Amino acid sequence: MIIGDYHTHTTYCDGVNTPEEMLKAAIEKGLKYYGFSSHSYLKYDDSWTIGKDKQEDYIKEILDLKEKYKDKITVLLGCEYDLLSENDLSKFDYVIGSCHSIIKDGHYLSVDHSEKTFVENVEKYYGGDYYAFVKDYYELLSTAADRKDITFIGHFDLISKYNLGYKYFDEDDERYDRPMCHAIDRLARSGKPFELNVKATFGISKDGMPSTAKWLDVLSELNGRIIINSDAHSTVRISADFEKAQEFASQNGFYSTLFLTENGFEENSFYSLDTEYHLL
Repeated sequence: MIIGDYHTHTTYCDGVNTPEEMLKAAIEKGLKYYGFSSHSYLKYDDSWTIGKDKQEDYIKEILDLKEKYKDKITVLLGCEYDLLSENDLSKFDYVIGSCHSIIKDGHYLSVDHSEKTFVENVEKYYGGDYYAFVKDYYELLSTAADRKDITFIGHFDLISKYNLGYKYFDEDDERYDRPMCHAIDRLARSGKPFELNVKATFGISKDGMPSTAKWLDVLSELNGRIIINSDAHSTVRISADFEKAQEFASQNGFYSTLFLTENGFEENSFYSLDTEYHLL
């Protein structure tokens, strides 16, 4: 049973549909909880983030929708906070901590803008050393462990987006494993759940990203927790492929997922005959 989807985007950032269009689609899909998570403003690149002067408009519109549709679905006000952002997070019900970019010697370098940009950045600023880029990415992402205002970690292995088939670096090499495992350990010890991002996991490979299987396996050994989200940028992708994600997670050590309520996280088993909710 699909209960909630908390990583979604609208026309306030790089999404296709308006907040109300997204919410109506979530209701039609039978979701009990729905979370809006617009990209936080990023001064280095505002082409895909919420406008600097639009955050209050965003907050007001989501709260209005929360009231308007309260008899049909529970709405949570969230944001996807890039770790290079400097936004006030105090008004949100939850915050996704993500790393879409890093700063190298004063230069802003996107992790996922395009494969061409990714390669050019590594060549220009790292002398072609992809493992050094990987290390800096995971070190920045791991700092989310120190942020009490971050609720869970978004698409942990985004650095591997263009590396299908180990095109640029070997994910079995210790130069990848060491910083990845260090980040997992630090974040897991902080108690933050990790997002299994359907878009990142299956949008690149229909069978799932090898890097995702790798970190899921490590996280399961640390008794970490996961939350499945769509990262939907349009109505058609809301809660898409959640069953596929559950199967993928179960193959890598997980048999339940979290969902977020107004009172915090609860847990849902993949295989219970009747859906069971457990307060954590």
